[in-house]
Amino acid sequence: MLLLSEYPDILPNRSNRTSRYGLALRSDTDETKSTVCPFHSPYPAEESMLRHLVLTSIGLILTILGSGRCLAQTLDDTGMWFAAFGSGKIRPMETESPFRWWFDSQLRLADDTDGFQQSILRPGVGYDVVENQTVWAGYAWIRTSPVLGQDFDEHRSWQQWTASPGVGDWKLLHRSRLEQRWVETGDDVGHRWRQMHRIQRTLTRAPQWSLIGWDEAFMQFNDTDWGAKGGFDQNRAFLGVGFKRSPDSRVRTEIGYLNLFLNRQGAEDRMNHILSFNLFY
Repeated sequence: MLLLSEYPDILPNRSNRTSRYGLALRSDTDETKSTVCPFHSPYPAEESMLRHLVLTSIGLILTILGSGRCLAQTLDDTGMWFAAFGSGKIRPMETESPFRWWFDSQLRLADDTDGFQQSILRPGVGYDVVENQTVWAGYAWIRTSPVLGQDFDEHRSWQQWTASPGVGDWKLLHRSRLEQRWVETGDDVGHRWRQMHRIQRTLTRAPQWSLIGWDEAFMQFNDTDWGAKGGFDQNRAFLGVGFKRSPDSRVRTEIGYLNLFLNRQGAEDRMNHILSFNLFY
């Protein structure tokens, strides 16, 4: 166990084995009081989760910095997104079943579009492969009002895998989603990959509240006649808080800041600053 220790020239008689940088490894017989590193957890699993959080946070920061590599050439916008997400077990005749249902609806507003930007309706079904891991498939209908041009409809089929491990007050979510996209302004099918990593920490002294962060990167596999370009498409990074009436409640709300970077090949990139409201049930 790594402990903080004073420099040896200050305490020359200290029994710990001290490195040249003042770090010491305490033996089992050492009775000297030392200051434990504040990031140390007495529980190995939680310590592993904490390391994962640190690495994930570093990844989020690097992603945002990388996304903003051309900030001098980006267009900025602000907006608000509202979303409701529902999921649960499918239990015919009150029996246990590995099948699940999914439905989310979203409304997105942006300044540059003078209000309405996009709406989404997305139903789906899932199957629990093992504990905390589910495969899904579904359909999505999207109505979009672009900054320039006419409104248009998009239809998607989607497949995804989710894993939701958790230890104590820490909860993780990993989601991999594949989409097939049909847009009414063209004939081609666009294929896109989405990868999300989410972490949530319930506050010990106020278990109704939690701190939340997630990042999702989008990668397009092909060019289409309706405007999609193969390669990196966009990145979304969120930081916010969650609230539940009681720790055991299924219903919770989340509010926070969402940074949306859009990679526009052949045009100016966009950076949207969004106030995001989410309801989960």
